[in-house]
Amino acid sequence: MLAGVFTGILLAAYLGPGPLGVYSYALSFIMLFSPVINLGYDTMLPRDILFEKEKWNEILGSSALLRLAGSLLAILSIEAFTWFDTSMLPEMKTMIRVLSLSFLFYPFDVFDIWFRVQMKSKNASISKITALVIINILKLYFIWQKAPLLTFAWLYVSEFIVNGILQFSFYIKTEPRKVKQWMATTQRIKFVLREAWPLLVSTFSFMIYSRIDQVMIGNMLNNEQVGIFAAAGKISDLPVALILVLNSTLYAYLAANFKNNRELFNSQYLLLTRLYTILSYLMLLIVLVFGGWIIAIYPHSFAAGTAVLKIEFIGLVFVFNSGIRNAYLSLSGNQKYLLYTTLGAAVMNILLNLFLIPAFGINGAAWASSISEFFALFLLNGLFPKIRYIFIVQAKGLIPVGLLKGI
Repeated sequence: MLAGVFTGILLAAYLGPGPLGVYSYALSFIMLFSPVINLGYDTMLPRDILFEKEKWNEILGSSALLRLAGSLLAILSIEAFTWFDTSMLPEMKTMIRVLSLSFLFYPFDVFDIWFRVQMKSKNASISKITALVIINILKLYFIWQKAPLLTFAWLYVSEFIVNGILQFSFYIKTEPRKVKQWMATTQRIKFVLREAWPLLVSTFSFMIYSRIDQVMIGNMLNNEQVGIFAAAGKISDLPVALILVLNSTLYAYLAANFKNNRELFNSQYLLLTRLYTILSYLMLLIVLVFGGWIIAIYPHSFAAGTAVLKIEFIGLVFVFNSGIRNAYLSLSGNQKYLLYTTLGAAVMNILLNLFLIPAFGINGAAWASSISEFFALFLLNGLFPKIRYIFIVQAKGLIPVGLLKGI
């Protein structure tokens, strides 16, 4: 992870704000289509594997087939958009098309989820780390060779290829007979489509409010501003990656306790929420004090990203505070509230960006994201009686221990 950040910094320094903006815009653009691939089912797949162990072959086979179909649909949709958008530069269209090829290897994530549910996350981690190291070494080599921008788009795709091959190899090695038992059934596919559609809309909404800012900056300002905004985002993405790793590791334990010992689960949920929130406060303090020095790891042309970085870490408080929220919603069968909250946040983020980007530039986009995160991840939980428990837990996490004993 640290190696990836280091290489990303060197790549940003090599490319500069303009070319980095082209790359970041293209990446944000394709990610708007990525929910079509997993249908938002990623949060439910571990649950189904755990709770329906006798149907593991049907669950994995159907999930892999749906992901493959979704990958092809996403790529074709992107091609259609780029084909009919006459205002988009040829350089940008080529970049988008190359990056979208990474979608073909998203189905291999099924192996990653399987390993983590089976408490064999070592295999998944080795695959990801190996792919990351190989590609980062190649990035350093091509930076040294002063390679063109498109080279790094191909390297982005190559990381998915290497990781997919390794995940599949580990699965064949550890489960040599099981792969032949995989099967896709119409019944399971219908079940996934019926159960996952709220999560699909929710994931689309999440991608809009997490990625639309760079697309709107590119359309309303220029690629250089996208590059500066994206450079700050690379730093704030690091703690988010930490949350994702921790949650993927903890999910199986939390799911087992939710099923067998609800009281223990509730205490773990509150404890983790408090720990995550305290960690976010510490990071925010560091960034507020040393933000200028932190952004100085980039060349001086990225200096305007200091304010963006500080604003983004304000929003990260609510990201960390809600770190276990999605797992709770999935385990409790309340996925539909992800739809309501993220859809509302997506609409809010777009509206805020329309007003704040013209007025405050990339700082306005950062504020739009942070306000939307507060709205979607915290405030809206209190409006729905069935998930008000989440609001209470997160409120206890935000306020120092002891002040909410009466709740």
